[in-house]
This record gives sequence, structure tokens and C-alpha cells, in this order.
Amino acid sequence: MSKARELIKQLGSKQAATDTLSKSENNDCVVRAVQHSFGVDYVDAHHFCETKLNRVSGQGTYTGIYLPKIKQAFGQKINRMGKGGRITRDQKSKVEKWSNDKQKYVVKRETVQVRYKVKDFVKKFNVGKYIVIVRGHAFALVEGEVMGNWNDSKRLTREVWSAYKVK
Repeated sequence: MSKARELIKQLGSKQAATDTLSKSENNDCVVRAVQHSFGVDYVDAHHFCETKLNRVSGQGTYTGIYLPKIKQAFGQKINRMGKGGRITRDQKSKVEKWSNDKQKYVVKRETVQVRYKVKDFVKKFNVGKYIVIVRGHAFALVEGEVMGNWNDSKRLTREVWSAYKVK
């Protein structure tokens, strides 16, 4: 039995278990992301992460291993965005290349694929619900609002490693 279910049984109500569990947990960014993106209680999100994402209570979750395998939760579908889980955007940049005609390096403009920054991702995908994974962390993006830990909405220059659309 998961820690979430044990607390509900022990305290008698889901709200009391949510309050107790959310205050006592560390490394729970994925739990909070699931909670906000699916619109469920913290206890239900915690139970989901323990059972489906193999989360050990008080420790982090390996989203790169377990989250791509989940296709549906809480009656809603989860779709991984991007190719191979990596979500990128076009960016024009200057690249030095060797020119055989001129026999020297020349600067050319090319379009390259780069990872989204959180602020760019929020601007482009401001409608809908998403679970966004950055290096060592996860948060929810719900209708253009960053939800998760208290400082997630302030750290917008991080690169988005992967994202999941919740329908």
C-alpha cells in the first residue's frame, strides 16, 4: 500500500492526508506537476507517482524512464511532444564553414534546431495543460501559468528537455 493510501486510512479524510503529506515531502516536483496538470488532489498524484512512476517517498522520480510509458491517467491522455521526446524550435545562427571556392572560412547563416527556453515554451504553448521537464526538475504549465514549486515561475531561462501534453 502506498504512503498516500496509508495516510488516508490513518487520518480518515483525503484533505487531512493531502495537508500532512504535502508538508512532509521533499523532491516532489513531479507529484506537484501531476497534481496541477491533471487537476487532482496531492494524495492522488502522490499515489499515481508511487505506483506508475516508481517513486520512493521523499525521493525524486525518473521521468525520462517511466513517464514516456504512461499513455493515460485520471481519464485523460498524455502525449509526449517533439521527436524522440526532445522538443525543439528553429533558430537562425551564424556558422563558420570552410569554402573550397574561396579557400577560407566564411560565415553563413543557417537554421538550426535548439531546445526551447521555458519562457519561449510558455509563450508558444499558452493554451492547454502540459507537464514540462527541465534538468532535474518538473512543473506544470496550465493555460499559460507555470505551476509547481514556489520559484518555478521565476526561473524561465532553463532549457526544456521534454514536455507532455495532457488532454
